Amino acid sequence: MRLLKSYSILVILITGMLMSACNTDENPCPGVGIEVDIDSANLTANLIATGLDDIAFDLYVNDQLIKSVEAGELDSVDLSFRFEPGEYKICVSAESESCDREIEGCVEFKIENPNKEECLGLEFRSDMIDNYYYKFFADFEGIDTIEYAWVVDGDVVKEEPISDSRTNYLEWDFEAGEHTICIIAESDDCGEVEYCEVIVVENECVEEVAFEVEKDNSYTYYFYADFEGKEYTKYKWYVNDDLVEVEYPDSTDTDHKLFWQFDIGTHNVCLVSDQDGCESVEYCETIEVEAVPCLELSYTAELTETDTTDFYTFTADFEGKDDVTYIWKVFIDDDFQHQEVRYADSEDDHLFVWHFEPGVEYEICLKQDDCQDKQVCEVYSVD
Repeated sequence: MRLLKSYSILVILITGMLMSACNTDENPCPGVGIEVDIDSANLTANLIATGLDDIAFDLYVNDQLIKSVEAGELDSVDLSFRFEPGEYKICVSAESESCDREIEGCVEFKIENPNKEECLGLEFRSDMIDNYYYKFFADFEGIDTIEYAWVVDGDVVKEEPISDSRTNYLEWDFEAGEHTICIIAESDDCGEVEYCEVIVVENECVEEVAFEVEKDNSYTYYFYADFEGKEYTKYKWYVNDDLVEVEYPDSTDTDHKLFWQFDIGTHNVCLVSDQDGCESVEYCETIEVEAVPCLELSYTAELTETDTTDFYTFTADFEGKDDVTYIWKVFIDDDFQHQEVRYADSEDDHLFVWHFEPGVEYEICLKQDDCQDKQVCEVYSVD
């Protein structure tokens, strides 16, 4: 951390313009100059006031009278003061027989604490979870008595107020490059203090990419990115050479999957890495989508009666039922109640069970997915 160094400020009082404003042939006013040399490293300030010939003046520090001088006693003042860290105002109030108004001017300045680090002693440690993801833990004396903030590359990203909910840590995903992480606090005695560390995140290029394919129905598919480092890699999805989706690292919208509905035909799906400073890597698969034949649907129904409830077991029994996706639907007076889906090529049985309320008529429909209005329906009831 950078310590404040000793520095000097030369200030000619702005109120000197006021003094010269009354300086006319009939009423000449003297010009008074003030220089303040501030040395924060040694907690001192040196005041030099000139142009005080034949002037009676008073010297104030923060409205407290420090010195009174009679006219003609001094023509300049050279004084050194030792201060505690803080803000101060030195004023000269003078009177002269050659000027019909009071001459007054002030200089405001600040004495910085030269030992800010020792004053608050901020510190944190860093843990690298993986190549891009870090966790920083604040750990310094008096941490529970001050408010502070986390800063990443100059931006305040998290504040730590004095409360039971404060965590005293920061989790952050970085892009490749050099990054500066700081904690910043402020107190009356120390002013603003910061503690910083620099970390360098190397670009970790993926060597291969891949995805898994899941068939939702005859025309729609899920593609799941499945390769090491996908959370930290920017990559793109292509369908038939058209860019359809981009996955960004650290984005809340990134789910590492693509859902796509195809037309009948042959389609090429590719996942391509796109990292700065790295060569692109791609993985592709070919998807064959064939027209689904609409089958002649049928099912059987069997009633089971018990002392507590009556229910029907419905069994799909049409030819080719294993190869298509179909849906069981339940209606009461054309109002939809429930549905169950049996997916093509799944290991589910072809049964559907529904419990019946006495005196209620239920319409049970069996519909093949992807076939418009291709369904069979029957109405059932129990006494």
